[in-house]
Parts: sequence; structure tokens; C-alpha cells
Amino acid sequence: MRLLYPTFGALAILVVFTFLIGRQNRDLLRVRAYRDFFLRLIPPLSTGVFVAGLPFVMDLATVENYGPVLLVYLCGAAVLTALMTRAVTPDERRAGTAFRKGEYEKAADLYDEISARRPLPRFYSALGASLDASGNPGAALEATDQAIKLDPRLGIAYYNRASALASLGERARARGDLQKVFQVDSNRTLRRAAAEALETLEKTDR
Repeated sequence: MRLLYPTFGALAILVVFTFLIGRQNRDLLRVRAYRDFFLRLIPPLSTGVFVAGLPFVMDLATVENYGPVLLVYLCGAAVLTALMTRAVTPDERRAGTAFRKGEYEKAADLYDEISARRPLPRFYSALGASLDASGNPGAALEATDQAIKLDPRLGIAYYNRASALASLGERARARGDLQKVFQVDSNRTLRRAAAEALETLEKTDR
């Protein structure tokens, strides 16, 4: 069992990684979307199974085939994990890619289809961001309203609604939503973006 201690170390790292992924997706737990939450944990969990099995596989290897067995096992684990990662929520990945490329209308269409099948707050929020970016703040406001109705603690939904409100000229309500970002479930990056947006609103109001 020569790989026992390195295996424990790798598993400890995976536990931390799994915790971080779970923390990033805790909004799914708030709305009881347990299946969607579990799907996001599949890649690190599957990697953990492969890592845990490595010492037992290598125990069965001989001196002559030790290197090839290790290489084949690790390559197989890497390929299967990559396939599982790509298989998880491909529709979301396509929508996110379209948004990052600036194809906002395409992203809005994709998120509209996704939210129709799986009406989760995060999808309505992303739909709102896509609609707002494509020049339709009125529809964006409706989508983000729905996101907040389903999950009043979703920080990104308040940020996206604030953007739509600012586009519609409702700057006071936009400021209120940006301030709300600091009171609900928001990560450091989102809070920084909200602070910058608040500063921009204050400068333009002077």
C-alpha cells in the first residue's frame, strides 16, 4: 500500500474542492433542486472514487507492469472524469458560452428554454441578464423578478435586476437592489461588482 498516504492527501484536496463546489451551488439547496445540486458534484465525486481505488489496483500490479498499469488507470480516470464533466448540464454550458461571447440574444433563447424545462431562480436570473444585455430591459425585469420571487436570497438576481432597472431609468430602485446584494447570498466578486455599480450610479446622479 505504497500509495496510501498520497491517496489520503489527494482525497483531502478533493473534499475541499467538493465543499467549494457545493458552496457555490447552495442556491440549489434553498429551492430543493437536489438533483441539479448532485449533478454538479459528480466530477469531483467520480474522481474521488478513482483516487480511492488506486492503491488497491496498484497492489494487484506486478513489478514488470507497475508503470503501464498506473498510466492506464490514471488516463482512464482522467478521460472518464472529463466525459462526466462535459455531460453535466450541457445546455447551461452552451448558454453560458454564448453569453460570454457576447451572443446575448442566443443566450437569452437558450436560458428561456432551460428555465421553461427547469424553472430554477439561477436560470431566470441568467435569462434576465441576457435579455438586458440584448437591449430588452423590460423582459429582463420580469425574469429577474421571478428569480427573486423563487429565491429571495439570490444575490446575482438582485444585481441583474438592478441593471435592468437602471436601463429603465428607475435608478432609486436599482440602488436599492445593489445594496441588497450585500445582505443576501453573494460572493466577493459579485459584491465588488455591486459596489462599482453603486459608485457609477452615484457619479451619474450628481
